[in-house]
Amino acid sequence: MKTKRNSAGQETEGLDWNTAIGLTLRLRQDDLVKDYLMLTLGIYTGLRISDLLNLKWEQLIDKDEVTIREKKTGKLRRITVNPKVKEALGYGRDQLQAKEKYRPDKYILESKYGSPPTVSYVNKRLKLLFTRYNVKARKASSHTLRKTFALRLWSADQRSEKSLIYLSELFGHSSVSITRRYIGLQNEVFSDMYLSL
Repeated sequence: MKTKRNSAGQETEGLDWNTAIGLTLRLRQDDLVKDYLMLTLGIYTGLRISDLLNLKWEQLIDKDEVTIREKKTGKLRRITVNPKVKEALGYGRDQLQAKEKYRPDKYILESKYGSPPTVSYVNKRLKLLFTRYNVKARKASSHTLRKTFALRLWSADQRSEKSLIYLSELFGHSSVSITRRYIGLQNEVFSDMYLSL
């Protein structure tokens, strides 16, 4: 239902919102700070992984809004910082300060080498986490976070055409039909057609 083909022709699936939130809570409970931050930032901002990985604490901590130049498009994107993101950042900062591993100029998801982790690492890490916590997601990857965000926005607006238009603009899609395919609506419509026979 919630699928998109990636460059290898595999389908990437977004998570059900309750599943995503449940996973973030379990990661926090298990003190997996970076994983908790990665998932929370991903599902609440909808940023591409290349932009998400390059976020620094000073860009977001104690801020209500952030403007990011998207790496892929070069466009500026203004994001209102959700209270759940603020809460996650405060928790993450406190945990890292306790371990003397926090500085405002560091990457939020910094690797042990002082740079952002690679997309490949994130994909492997997500697959491991989904397996460990028994989260079902077909072809899980970093793109799962962005698709979860899109599905949540669409569902929160009663699955309206208006929300598809907004998502299309937000993601820079050239048409709403691309956005429909992006969040897997084409597959859902086809499935419903078969079931209606």
